Amino acid sequence: MSQTDPRQERTRQLLREALTALVAEMPFEAITITDITRRARVARKTFYAHYADKDALLIDCIEPLLATLAESISNTDAETLLADNKPLSYPAFKHVQEHAAFYRAMLSEHGSARLILYLLDFITRTSYERHATIRQIAPRITVEPMLIAHFLAGALLNSIIWWLKQDCQPPAETMAYTFSQLAAPGVLTALGLD
Repeated sequence: MSQTDPRQERTRQLLREALTALVAEMPFEAITITDITRRARVARKTFYAHYADKDALLIDCIEPLLATLAESISNTDAETLLADNKPLSYPAFKHVQEHAAFYRAMLSEHGSARLILYLLDFITRTSYERHATIRQIAPRITVEPMLIAHFLAGALLNSIIWWLKQDCQPPAETMAYTFSQLAAPGVLTALGLD
């Protein structure tokens, strides 16, 4: 097991903090590597020693947040598919609300297409994993389960984008129930659970 060099981790943390601060000030597409390295007070070659580009840095910024989000839905009830007695999407809406400024910037037309693809992949994988128990009791699956996960990921991410434009209104819990109302009937039918 290799240990992380504390100096390298400190440099990466400075770069993550610089990018996060810059995202709050300007569109992501306008941010340059020079902007990031100046803000972090590191050399340009130091940036490239850690990241291939600013999108790679962005993914490094979001991974810990998504790991926390995944952990928050790990206590899903196998029978009801509720997490803490709320729809499975509630932690996602709550997470986005807590980081609304970041997501509003990154999921806008000036954000990162790579992040959107990364989020879609994360939501798809998480959805597929969390719905494993319901697939086990499904009497008649008529749609490929991975397609269902992709459908839910696209629907959830687009719902989040719409919700951010509404200033995170209605509240996260209401959005989670609304999302379930929209998505559940089709998914349950595809699993033969209608």
